[in-house]
Amino acid sequence: MQPILAVVESLSRFSMIFQEHLRCQSQSFFLSSSIIEVKGADAEGFLQAQTTNDVLSLRNDSFKLNCLLDSAGKLISAFLLLKQNHNKFLLISPFDVSIKETLVRLEKFHISEDFEISTIQRDCFLNMNCQGEGYRGKYFAENEIISFDHPLGALADEDDFEKLVVLTGVPRLNREVKPGDLINNTFFDELCVDYGKGCYPGQETVAKINTHRGAAYKPVLGVASEALSEVVVDGKKVGKVLLCKEIEGHFFHYISLLRNFRINNSRCGDFNIFYYPYIEVTAQALAQEFFDQGVDSFQQGQEELAVDRFKKAIEIDPDFEDAYESLGVVLGRRGEYALAIKLMEELKEINPKCLMAYTNLSLFHMKQGEIEKAEQYKAEATLLNFEILGDEAERKREEEQLRAKKLAERSRREQMFLQVLELDSSDAMANNGMGEILLEKSNFKIAVEYFQKALSTDAKYSVAYLGLAKCYLGLNQEVELKQILRQGLKVATKNGDLVPANEMQGMLTAL
Repeated sequence: MQPILAVVESLSRFSMIFQEHLRCQSQSFFLSSSIIEVKGADAEGFLQAQTTNDVLSLRNDSFKLNCLLDSAGKLISAFLLLKQNHNKFLLISPFDVSIKETLVRLEKFHISEDFEISTIQRDCFLNMNCQGEGYRGKYFAENEIISFDHPLGALADEDDFEKLVVLTGVPRLNREVKPGDLINNTFFDELCVDYGKGCYPGQETVAKINTHRGAAYKPVLGVASEALSEVVVDGKKVGKVLLCKEIEGHFFHYISLLRNFRINNSRCGDFNIFYYPYIEVTAQALAQEFFDQGVDSFQQGQEELAVDRFKKAIEIDPDFEDAYESLGVVLGRRGEYALAIKLMEELKEINPKCLMAYTNLSLFHMKQGEIEKAEQYKAEATLLNFEILGDEAERKREEEQLRAKKLAERSRREQMFLQVLELDSSDAMANNGMGEILLEKSNFKIAVEYFQKALSTDAKYSVAYLGLAKCYLGLNQEVELKQILRQGLKVATKNGDLVPANEMQGMLTAL
């Protein structure tokens, strides 16, 4: 099987290009032909009290994923909630799944509130191109649009949709998740549950599971060299394959995996395991990908291709300063000064303190023989430079104050731990705390002693294993490092301490 890092590197660029293919070629997916409308003065408050996600934070003409649960925290339905205004909302269940269940549940709790529920028959579409009219939000990626107008051109097919499901982790009801599944065991937990909002049916159970060890099973992405139907470790089935798609010669599996084996960037049986979302394409990330490709093209002397890619980066992220600057420089090299000046003016609007915008404006106007304008921008660049230097000095002063505050806090913690250890030299928490302080000071040898004392008192103290591993890394003791990482991983995964487990797995993978 291909090493994990090689899998990541070979697929990261492909993932971006695949998203862009869907945005620009097959831009849209058919979503539904049945829509639930909730309309009235109490619509927003009612939906806030019944659903898992925060409705009050939803802006007009936007959407987000949401769910309805039973009192035990199990899924009744999942849908996209569209907000037109405070009094009117639309609920869209992709592929018309669970429409009836959603209606029954809403009507069950609708007693005296001032709103009406109805069903509308109308086709709606998910458009991954960030341009156009409709409700904006995130299904697979940021700034997607849900519209009711049939898009121009062919719709993307189910195969493309399933590829996005398996890469992003966004599940489909009755496919990757089922009604009756505990929401904590699904990726809807991350997508649709706002743990900061008020109560809703099932909230107590969901919060209790989340606060303790978390879900026993959870979806992850498993990448393998062939299509597989189950996840087996030492002869035992530890996970279930819910969906498999072949992309670029790799087989991507949507897996529901047992807690002890859910470690990011790890190997589990025949799979390389990654947390969802494997790709989470924000507009900024996609723009960065095209910008990087533009830089590569420019360095290879392919100026026309570089221009196209810089323009694409700006189209996707209109505030991408580096793309404006780089495109302006290339256009200036080609003698297209009017276009270059226009770009620098736009950059100056985005960031009035962008020194390169003023510098390039001076240069480009000079090239056009506009000496007065060139001198004006040169003077403004000089003044701005002084201002930036002043801001930098202020930033350094603030950093120094923050550094002093952190040192004082560290000293306070150190004294506290030493006082505890005077009373009980075997206290695991105090020994671990002293180990972490000495680790911060790069005093690795003495820190090792404190971490070892902590583990001798409490062999299940997973963060102490992580601290000890960092010490061995600092001491270049690779044999001891590998040994303690393996021990710590067993303890952390058994405890359900996934944060230290993931960090230790990352260290082990890097070795």
